[in-house]
Amino acid sequence: MDANRTNGNTYGIHGNNNESSIGKYVSHGCVRMHNKDVEKLYEKVQIGTPVAITYSYKGFVDLTKIYGYKFQGYKLKAN
Repeated sequence: MDANRTNGNTYGIHGNNNESSIGKYVSHGCVRMHNKDVEKLYEKVQIGTPVAITYSYKGFVDLTKIYGYKFQGYKLKAN
């Protein structure tokens, strides 16, 4: 991984073997994911895909509009 040409030592988005650490401030900037979720994304996201890491209560659709991305995401399921 090459985050801002830093050889991956600034930010990482990766799976891990400590499920209790996901979603907590326990690293130096990494985004920890469930391994099964990383496996799902692996074939869908190309190396070099731009990523915006943000903290917000807004949904993905709203955030893509704010950051100027084209949303090509999921289909909502009816309750």
